[in-house]
Amino acid sequence: MVGTSGSAAISEAPSPTRDSRHGCRILVISIRDAGDVGQPLTGYSALLADSGCGVEQRVIREGSSPRQVLRALWLTRDVRSFDAVIASDYTGAFAVAVMALLLRSRALLIAVGFNLSRRPFRSGHAAIDRIVDRVFARLDRIVVHSTPEADQFVALHTLDRRRFSVVPWGFDLPPVADDVAALVPRTPYVAMIGRNNRDFEAAALGLQGTGIGGVFVGCGDLQATGDTELRTFPTLPFDQCLGIMRNAIASLIILNDGNRGAGHITAVAGMLLERPHIFSDAPVIGDYLQDRVHGIAVPFGKPEALQHAIRQLADDPALRERYGRQGRETALIQMSNAAFSRKIAHIVLGELGRRRVGP
Repeated sequence: MVGTSGSAAISEAPSPTRDSRHGCRILVISIRDAGDVGQPLTGYSALLADSGCGVEQRVIREGSSPRQVLRALWLTRDVRSFDAVIASDYTGAFAVAVMALLLRSRALLIAVGFNLSRRPFRSGHAAIDRIVDRVFARLDRIVVHSTPEADQFVALHTLDRRRFSVVPWGFDLPPVADDVAALVPRTPYVAMIGRNNRDFEAAALGLQGTGIGGVFVGCGDLQATGDTELRTFPTLPFDQCLGIMRNAIASLIILNDGNRGAGHITAVAGMLLERPHIFSDAPVIGDYLQDRVHGIAVPFGKPEALQHAIRQLADDPALRERYGRQGRETALIQMSNAAFSRKIAHIVLGELGRRRVGP
């Protein structure tokens, strides 16, 4: 989804720590808004605390990759005091691993939400890249949000595939704008929302001759051809993006390629909104959307296949309803924040149970 990011400040005040019944101390490093500092434990942190672990949260605010690494290094300077450290992104995981190696900590290191939304740590110099790979190899468990992402990191940093776990994004639907009439065509339309790896030109081409309009959020100026009514926006508030999607006959996720991210949050949002999907036939999105279950998969470079899929859903309300209902059922069971938290807590406790860790 198209959203906003925080400023580059840091706050080091930890959230409350619950006393451990078993003597196991866990540090959670995450990138969040400063307002989250000092809030009660939530998500998998709360589940881990309820299981008997002492959990401490430390929050850094979003910034450039180098700044985030430096902040995470500072926040984990006492890594030897913890039995396990959980980092919520690529940069934080790198910093945690650096500190664990420098301070010879035996703490269990877990990365949650490993993805390539930023430029990877590659210098082009073999000696430097081997050092980077050695740092990432210190991670004991790496959680990614799709199977292809695991394969990408294995190839990128020569990591052990057995250390990866695939857990879909956890997402609960926030408020949705009710009145988006001024933003959308008067005729039936499809929506494609997001910046990451979206092929808006291919989507516009697929609309030609269908009689269906389009609303694209996340793209620049794009001229529609023929009789297509197309509305484009570089960005919109999140609730309006959801409102546009909720009123569309289908949500499109048409990708430039299958080697990068696929807008998984957009997929889950559309599923929760009971929208059928038309999506690129690529493994990178296969952990979320299934062909003929949640919508219709179309091959790359085949605009006629996209046109056919749009027409098929436009002409068959019962099919739209079935795909939308099945998508919502899947998302509620497997992709809610609660489901995500349970899976992460299960992974962490399983890793702790397999070995006795200490500073």
